[in-house]
Amino acid sequence: MRTRLTRLKGWKTRAALVLGATALVMLALFSVAHDHYLDELGAEADGAIELQRENLAGWLGRFRALPSVYARHPELVRVLDAPGDARLRERVNLLLESWTYSTGAGESYLIGPDGRVVAASDWLDPETIVGRDMGRQPHFVQGMQGRLGRWFEFDPLTGARGYHFSFPVWRGRAVAGVVVVTADIAGIEEEMRLSPDEVFVADARGTVVLSGHPDLRLTRIEAAEDAPVPATPVAGLHATVPGGGYEIVRGRADRSDRAEQDFLHVARPVNTEGWTLHMLVPSAPARAQALVAVFVGGLLLAVVGLTGLLIAARRRMLLDRLRAREREGKLLEKKVLLRTADLRAANTRLAREVRDRTAAEEELRRTQDDLVQAGKLAVLGQMSTALSHEFNQPLTAIRSYAENAAAFIEQGREDRARENLSRVMRLTARMAQLSRRLSNFARKPAEGLEDTSLAAVFEEALGLMDARLARAGVKPRIRGLAPGMTVRAGAIRLQHVLMNLIGNALDAVEGKDAPMVEIEIVEAGAEIVISVCDNGPGVAPEVVGQVFDPFFTTKEPGRGVGLGLSISYNIMRDFGGRIDVGRAELGGARFTLTLARGATALAAAE
Repeated sequence: MRTRLTRLKGWKTRAALVLGATALVMLALFSVAHDHYLDELGAEADGAIELQRENLAGWLGRFRALPSVYARHPELVRVLDAPGDARLRERVNLLLESWTYSTGAGESYLIGPDGRVVAASDWLDPETIVGRDMGRQPHFVQGMQGRLGRWFEFDPLTGARGYHFSFPVWRGRAVAGVVVVTADIAGIEEEMRLSPDEVFVADARGTVVLSGHPDLRLTRIEAAEDAPVPATPVAGLHATVPGGGYEIVRGRADRSDRAEQDFLHVARPVNTEGWTLHMLVPSAPARAQALVAVFVGGLLLAVVGLTGLLIAARRRMLLDRLRAREREGKLLEKKVLLRTADLRAANTRLAREVRDRTAAEEELRRTQDDLVQAGKLAVLGQMSTALSHEFNQPLTAIRSYAENAAAFIEQGREDRARENLSRVMRLTARMAQLSRRLSNFARKPAEGLEDTSLAAVFEEALGLMDARLARAGVKPRIRGLAPGMTVRAGAIRLQHVLMNLIGNALDAVEGKDAPMVEIEIVEAGAEIVISVCDNGPGVAPEVVGQVFDPFFTTKEPGRGVGLGLSISYNIMRDFGGRIDVGRAELGGARFTLTLARGATALAAAE
């Protein structure tokens, strides 16, 4: 009896030692696990903030490039030379209003050399900035110095903010004025708001200038007694980027939150603007994962320890057999743990790769759609001068015919008046048709495929390019186009591809004595082949493999950025077709489009 009591006391002592050691190990394990999960959370935050920085850089780049494009329009120089011309000012106001609407900018305006606003997109607003003196504004001074200007304007009292990009309008080698585009801050802040973590941007002085959360806007990262704006509700932030590791800060991202919490703070510099991009990621999930890991690990340690005690107690009875079973059991347990860990890690990696691939494919599709839309807007920009002539000439004729009709009515010559009015109706119909074509071409197309009439697509494309064709002295010769031909495609995207190929052909034959552009349509079984040929210099054999690469171009600087053929290649791939390049019988380039015939036309042929 005494021996049993002694053994029982010894077993309790060893059990207490095992539980105590388990508690100490759990404390050490919590620190290691917490650091590990913080590192994982930080790695995810690094990827997320890099994506946010790319979005911010893309947003800044889009609006930064607009003033330099606007500054090339000849109407801006004219109105700066004649600011008193009311009709000219109205045309420029309409141009700025149209550009602002189509690009999604907040505002666009033109400043004269005296610092006063000559024209603006808000010219119809009762509180328009037309006539306002901006001579002391930084972006105007930078533009008058002949360089790209930028100025982030914010009012701590009203909360009004605006990011202005400016560019000089040149008259020869002299600066005639400055054109300014104000970026749409609401757009980028909406993207920040959709992020699961708190994202905001601070300037060099530590003031939060952009944030998806209203409570963080126009607050200071570091509190100061003489600061015109309040301190951010998150304490411990610094304007400089942390040098190493991850910084933990404490506070409330939302002023409505009563309880404070810990955040993982990561930051990245936005060098072009002198800003810093910040991201606050709640660190509570890392602590929760560490607690779960410690609990599971401690439970396993306790079970293993108590099991070891039990095995040691029975060891005296079956020493040899229990030793063998113990070795086998530990080995099997280790293999199971290793295989379970490997399987869990493999599943985690596979799920992450699937998410990353899906996100990359969606981003690629969105980027391609944006490039197609940007390409169409670029085509419309290239045709703007010719289209302006196409509208101005009929408008002048309409006015003359209307005045003549009024004069004939006063003279009682109603037959001549009706003749002039019928001419006015024909001219207005022509202008309405051209406007409809421009509207159809500029809108964003649907992504699906349908039976598309080739005749309608060619009519719209050549109608939009009619002014450019006339200016180049080229009348395309089309062979093989039948009224009932249809292909499986999207009408507007196919129209964009044809306009790009015809535009490239016109660039290739520019300056030739007898420029020629030929288009041939051939039915080849279940496919239709469209060839666009010219008698230009053609495509050199050494660059044939590069013509469809993004940003590759053989044109002179300023004549293109090398995206047209790359966009066309991706559009044809989406259609399930292809685009090829070769040498034409005319001596120039030959671009061939191969598309599936429309389902209705194919069924009729069979």
